[in-house]
Amino acid sequence: MLPSQARVLWAAAFLVTLLGPVLLSLVTGSDNPLPSQLAVQTGLLATGLLVCAVIAPSRLRSLTRALGIEGVLGVHRVVGLLATLMVILHVMLVLAANPNSVTLFDPRQWTMASRAAVGATVGLIGLIGLAVLRHRVRRRYALWRWVHLVLAGSVLVLSALHIYWLQHLVNDPVLRAAFGLLLAGVLGVLSYRWLWRPCFDKRSAYEVLEVRAETENVHTLVIGPRRPRHGFDTSTLAFEPGQFAWLRVKRSVTAEEHPFTITSCPRESAAVEFTIRNAGDFTSSVATLKPGDPVWIDGPHGAFTWDDRAYRRALVLIAAGVGITPMISMLRTLAFRGDGRPVLLLSGARAVDELLFRDELRELGDQLDLTVVEVLSRPPADWTGRSGRIDRVLLRQVLPERSGRHKIEYFVCGPSPMVTDVLLALQELRIDPAHIHTEQFDMV
Repeated sequence: MLPSQARVLWAAAFLVTLLGPVLLSLVTGSDNPLPSQLAVQTGLLATGLLVCAVIAPSRLRSLTRALGIEGVLGVHRVVGLLATLMVILHVMLVLAANPNSVTLFDPRQWTMASRAAVGATVGLIGLIGLAVLRHRVRRRYALWRWVHLVLAGSVLVLSALHIYWLQHLVNDPVLRAAFGLLLAGVLGVLSYRWLWRPCFDKRSAYEVLEVRAETENVHTLVIGPRRPRHGFDTSTLAFEPGQFAWLRVKRSVTAEEHPFTITSCPRESAAVEFTIRNAGDFTSSVATLKPGDPVWIDGPHGAFTWDDRAYRRALVLIAAGVGITPMISMLRTLAFRGDGRPVLLLSGARAVDELLFRDELRELGDQLDLTVVEVLSRPPADWTGRSGRIDRVLLRQVLPERSGRHKIEYFVCGPSPMVTDVLLALQELRIDPAHIHTEQFDMV
């Protein structure tokens, strides 16, 4: 299935989830005054938004392939914010429909339903606060993530209890069936994400084949499917160049895991490679792994790849630092397939020793129609290449004339500030956004 087709199907699924209960409540009819009906509708919309917010980041491969990880996280954040706003509107309409509902602000008069509603609202506000703090807790991201997950789970459970304890919606057989379907869908997705994939899926079990040093702080981890004692192992990973996977060194729901780009190319070999920079406790442990050590992966994910069924255009690959990892997978794949399309690679780094795969890129230049432009922001005195950053001036110099720029697919990967700057530069050069693909190295 093409990513465009998957996007349409997922959009339809989210619309059904969001609007289905609302439309069913309108069909069943109600004699309540308009403010009461609006209060019910906003509550149902908030419920649908919460369900969508939970499903979006649950690592469903077809969804991450359709939207990309940036799109998935963007949907998650926007839908979560809309759910919070809808809950606030729901409370305001409840108060407008029945002034006696002011007892919601008096804990002594809370019912079970109102307690659940207040708890869910407080949890949503807490989630918004965590979202604001997200970029300030890089060194404690694991703690931030678990607090986020616990709050999100609490909000979902309390919202379901609020609906159940109110009784008037679940007493309608049509709406009861709709809620049952939503509940089954959410439980199915969460069970797949948090139980099956991390604990029972044999296809995720791999073992270390080799750990290869690229530089002092960058290592390539080579893994292969773990062979069972009996039977045929079917855990070979089928991926597209540019995709990534989450990596764990323990089989546990609570085990620390991080996403890494797959740097090998899809081929008959079952080995999979990840080139990882030492940026913390987890990534530094990669260098200590030994052949035979078990690892588990969740993937492939992401839409940062080309689709030959849709186009076969020239490529411009723009990377900074380890943002070159998806690019090397693409280049290896092109060489493996004997693809002769023109490719321009802009590789940026601070120092010479941060430029990865230099020797291999020279070899690939003999196999491909490949031009490599290296750019250093802190060049040594004897540097003869480009200096500075990848900006509009450099892009104007190295890209084809204006008419040729529109026959290219652009792939940009690296730290968020770099990706943002390159996007602005490409927009100034009037490149069609539909042909620009990005991947930001950020917390997911």
